[in-house]
This record gives sequence, C-alpha cells and structure tokens, in this order.
Amino acid sequence: EQSDESLQWGPTKRISSVIEWLTDFPPFHDLMSDLYSGKRIASLGIMRPARLALEAAIHFQLNEPVLILTDRADHALTIHDELRFWLGNGKRHLFPEPNPLFYEQAAWGNHTRQERLQSLTALAAYHIPGAGKPKSAPILVAPVRAVMARTMPRRDFLKASRMIRMGQALKLEGLVQNWVEIGYSPSDTVLETGQFARIEAANNGLLADIANVGRLPRRVQFLHLIHFQSLILS
Repeated sequence: EQSDESLQWGPTKRISSVIEWLTDFPPFHDLMSDLYSGKRIASLGIMRPARLALEAAIHFQLNEPVLILTDRADHALTIHDELRFWLGNGKRHLFPEPNPLFYEQAAWGNHTRQERLQSLTALAAYHIPGAGKPKSAPILVAPVRAVMARTMPRRDFLKASRMIRMGQALKLEGLVQNWVEIGYSPSDTVLETGQFARIEAANNGLLADIANVGRLPRRVQFLHLIHFQSLILS
C-alpha cells in the first residue's frame, strides 16, 4: 500500500523538486552568473530531453521575458505544449509565423494575428507607463520565420495600447473613436477579436462589448462613471 506521503507526492511537487534541484546545482549558478553579466554563452550541449527543464529553471530564476526560437512551426507548437508541464500556470505564449509565404500577397489568419498580438501585449506591459511590472514574466516560443516577419515599431504599438482603470471618467465618443483608430470595427454582435458593439442598457446607460487580445471579451458599462476592472486594449 502507498503511504500518505507518497500519495501527496503529485506531479506538481515532483516538478518543483526538479526545478529546485537544478537551481541548487553549482554549474547552474555559473550559468546564471554569466547571464546576469551579459556574457555571450556558447552552446551548452544539453541533451534534448533536459532542455525544457533547464529553460523553465532559468525562467523561474530570472523572472524576465524569455524567447525560445525553433527551426520549424511544428517544433514551436510541441515546445509550447510541453512547457505547460514545466511552467504550470506560468505565462507562455506562442508567437506564430505568418500563414502566407513571403512572396504571397494574402491576408494573415485571424488566429495568427491574435496569437502574435497576445505575445506583443505581454511584452508591452513592461513599457506601458503606469501598468506596473508583471509578477510573472512571460515565456515566448517562436519559429525563426515568425521573428523574421516585420511588425509595427514598438513606439507605435505602445501608443496604440490604452489602459482603462476602474472608476476612470472617459467620454464615450472619444473612446469609440480611439478604438476605431487602432483597428477595432463596430458590430451589432461581438463574434471575434477586434470587434466592439454598443448596446443600449436598461438603466439608460450604454454597454460596450469589446473582444480584445485577451482570452475573453470585456464589457464596459457607461453611467456617470465607468465601472469595470482594469484592462489594456492593444
């Protein structure tokens, strides 16, 4: 029969034990010292099965954004999925490559655009005035072709990001105009990312459903003041 202690020894505890063992390992301390000093590090020669565990340990120790580059999109998907095992509830993002090839004049898929926006928004949180540094740093996984595709300048991305706080007074028309300027489109019903809908409320106020880059749509209620939780639109 299994003892009570062995029954409590679940996957989460085993993962934490591996991470703690890695962070206490003397060569790991040397590696972290080199990273903190900005020293250029050559290939470590780590076996493939041990790489994600080491990357998770580095991520936990640094608590800074980490980018993992892969050669192909399917490898990025595999690593992104396996990181769930090592990071648990940690923030992990997939930065996908564009759907069309570099010579094709075609629109990017909505899912690709959303995943890339989520990744860039996670990084932008470190640069938005008043946003505060996130408690848990994100880790991004991307194939090489994804980072080769040009994105908008960081300054323009930050200017198009807007933080709305609870109790903040804003003019509805100005806010709607800002949403349209940064790429949102008005709709009768919010069905996908990048849409917003204006709804007449029963209390003579207005409601706005917004599908931004987060996992769920936001609802903003306009009365004498706006009542909602803080959110960032990008």
